Amino acid sequence: MTNSIFKQNYDHYLEQIGNLDLAARQWNLGITVNQGVSVVPFFNSRYQVSKLGISGDLSYAAKVVLLKYLLMCPLEMPVGGTDWIPYREFKDSGQSQGAGLSDYVAQKIAERFTGMLDQLQDACDRLGGVPPQTKYPHDLAYEFQALPRVPVLFLFNDAEEGFPAQVTILYQRRAENFLDAECRVMLDGYLLENLK
Repeated sequence: MTNSIFKQNYDHYLEQIGNLDLAARQWNLGITVNQGVSVVPFFNSRYQVSKLGISGDLSYAAKVVLLKYLLMCPLEMPVGGTDWIPYREFKDSGQSQGAGLSDYVAQKIAERFTGMLDQLQDACDRLGGVPPQTKYPHDLAYEFQALPRVPVLFLFNDAEEGFPAQVTILYQRRAENFLDAECRVMLDGYLLENLK
């Protein structure tokens, strides 16, 4: 994290974390907290987060996602909002360039795995994805538990004659209570980098 602005933002988030009573938030977040250290499941790994930093080798963007998840914790659990929606349907999606970036990520994943359904399935398995309980009319469907209250639904249709491969990334509507628009795009980017 050599960029000074990244470090400044990261340090600011850590300072805010230090001012939180994380133990009081653990149920709403689906995490555990012991002596000021939160254990946060993120995809198929667990990371320790405290005011001193984050354990493990994560990109700056992934660290921001973990910190913002802790900072945005709602005081009350949202009721409902478990329907799946694309990035553009979130109320805060118009406040950033995120919709374009989300589309870009989906396009890059589709291009990377065109004609490679078995490889994509292996990559989804390695990242901790599981087939969803609901059946979807797609060549491949996986659900990732990005964070305890933020599942991600990943749908893929391979290329057919006259139609390119297509990827759809969906979040539950209530995800906006736990992550802002910028962080949801960062999660999309995490999927891209780790599926590749």
